[in-house]
This record gives sequence, structure tokens and C-alpha cells, in this order.
Amino acid sequence: MDYPKVLVATPQHESKNYCWEQWSERVKNLTYPNYEVYISDNSDTKDNMRFIKKDGFSAGYVKDKGEGLVPRINESHNACRNYALQNDFEYMLHLESDVIPPIDVIERLMANRVRICSAVYDIFHGKERRAMIQMPEEVDRAVKSFLTIDYLGGKEPLFFDGSLKRVYHAGIGCILIKRDILQKIPFRVDSSVDLHSDTWFATDCFERNVAIYADPTVTCEHLNSTWLDKTDKFFTKEDKNK
Repeated sequence: MDYPKVLVATPQHESKNYCWEQWSERVKNLTYPNYEVYISDNSDTKDNMRFIKKDGFSAGYVKDKGEGLVPRINESHNACRNYALQNDFEYMLHLESDVIPPIDVIERLMANRVRICSAVYDIFHGKERRAMIQMPEEVDRAVKSFLTIDYLGGKEPLFFDGSLKRVYHAGIGCILIKRDILQKIPFRVDSSVDLHSDTWFATDCFERNVAIYADPTVTCEHLNSTWLDKTDKFFTKEDKNK
């Protein structure tokens, strides 16, 4: 059987090393037979990239250009994208370094036979925790601005019915993207609007009528409940509020 070549690609910063051991063990034990891993580190120095390589992963480094946290992370996203395109991968699984997927995540997402397919994971924490899903496709597609789109909220039980769903936004924490989409849509940010790359990726797909799907049967653990507490020595208060 011919298994398409998949790149598992991850932006990383040393502030997320609190869950590195659990994450790296899971990634090393994914069951898909034809994947490689590339990590784009954007820490303050190259020390963390060296640590990543010592753990057996291919890695590159994104230097701080003084533009702030959000553009720096976006550079890591695009470094992952570029690595996938330059090395002829047919798919990229964009996986955040605090998202723990099931070991068969690649084959399960690929089995849906769509060009963009996300697993489901939660955002925020405590009583604010909710699925990272905005606007199921049955909601009016004539929406003009992503700023008006809500999370599922009370509709979550209806969403988790076992069937593939077309959605507006599912984040990029665990999302399988086919090569032709990577070629057409780079990651980006806008200095005039305080939003991260995942929102702009969803917006660009929406405006081009490129479908994003989420598989509610593929769920991940998101180890983000203490993320802000771990970043004090790395980021300013202003950065963390972005």
C-alpha cells in the first residue's frame, strides 16, 4: 500500500517545555507508517533548538527580529510550511507542542479524504474550557467578518455526533493540510489587528471558499492550563495579553 508522505510540523518555544516529555513520546510513537517530524523553535536563543535535536528531532531556528511575539510565532508556522513544500511532503500535520493527539491521528484524519481536516481539542481552561470550533458550516456562509463568529457554546453536544463537520475555524493545533492548500495559503498575521495565524488561516480559507473540516471522533488533550503561568520569565505582560 502507498502511504502519502506526511510532515508532522510544530512551532516550539522553551516556555512549553513543561509538557515536552509527554508530547515528544507521543509524536515518536504515532502509528502512521510514513511520517517525519520538523520543529521550528522560536526561543530567545538556539539552546532549545539544540535540546530538541538532542531528543532526535529535525529542527530549525527562527530568530527574534524585534517585531513582537505574534509575528515571531507566525514565522515558525511558515518555516514548517516551507519545510513541507521544499521536501515534497503530500500532507502536513500542523501540531502544537502542547496538544497530545491519539497515536493514530494521521490515518484517522486522512481517512476523511478532504484537503483540510482538524482533530478537536479544547481551548482556555477551567470553567472557560470549550472546543476550539467556530461556526459549523450550516451557519450562514454569508458572514462577512470572522469577528462576529462565536464558538459552539451550548451547541457542543449536537456537534459531537460522530460525523465529519465542515467548520469555519478549528485552530491549527492539530490539523492535517494537503500540499495544494499549503502552496496556495501561507500563514500570516496583520500588525493592525491583534490576532494569531490560526484566525487568519481560517479567514483566508473562508474567503477562497476552501473547506475546513473537523472530525469530532478525533480528540486531543490540550495541556495549556498552566501555559501563562510558565511564561513570566520569557514574555512581558503586554506580550501575554496578545
